[in-house]
Amino acid sequence: MYLVIVGGGKVGHPLASSLINEGHEVFVIDRDPGRVAVLQRELGMIATVGDASSLRALEDAGTSRAGAIIATTDSDEDNLAACQLARSNFDIPRTIAVANNPENAHLFELVGVDLVVSATDLVIANLATALPAHPLIRLMPMADRAQELVAVKLPAAGVVIGRTLSEITLPYGTNIILIVTADGRTKTPDADAVIEAEDEIVALSPANTTDELWEVLTELR
Repeated sequence: MYLVIVGGGKVGHPLASSLINEGHEVFVIDRDPGRVAVLQRELGMIATVGDASSLRALEDAGTSRAGAIIATTDSDEDNLAACQLARSNFDIPRTIAVANNPENAHLFELVGVDLVVSATDLVIANLATALPAHPLIRLMPMADRAQELVAVKLPAAGVVIGRTLSEITLPYGTNIILIVTADGRTKTPDADAVIEAEDEIVALSPANTTDELWEVLTELR
């Protein structure tokens, strides 16, 4: 598919590269000659200096044959203008725009932009992938702070799933206080207790080995 991308910055540049790698034909419009030079050097002659809120720039980019226009600049006004021009003058099948201000997302939808991507949602999504899915929760330090009460929810693909507590080598001094199942039931943490997916382990842990405990309990197969 032939795709026109408006903006070759922090969103448009990697997007262009990814789409090209997937076999699409891409052309990028950006006002900044420096960005265009970088795009041309890294991806070939697939970019030009231009203002996508002008009809002439969109014509020169071949918008009339594009399957979609994707507006990714850091200006909501420019992204909106580019999508509106493309839709009204070239009857482009699909318009996609980044809304840098979440409050503007509804406005984009009202004027008929087919897909609105909130920049805030992009950040949150990326942050979620960067954070552990099963974090260590420090519930309470003990009086001397040498120990702490912690909770860890176990991943379904963890190496400890299906084992009994006696089969798991925990850091020295760790004392499992409680096991809470995914449906909220509690299990007695005796040696024969079988660990199940998404169990939450509550433990009294020496403060200097708490991180090691988290690694043992969340290690994946």
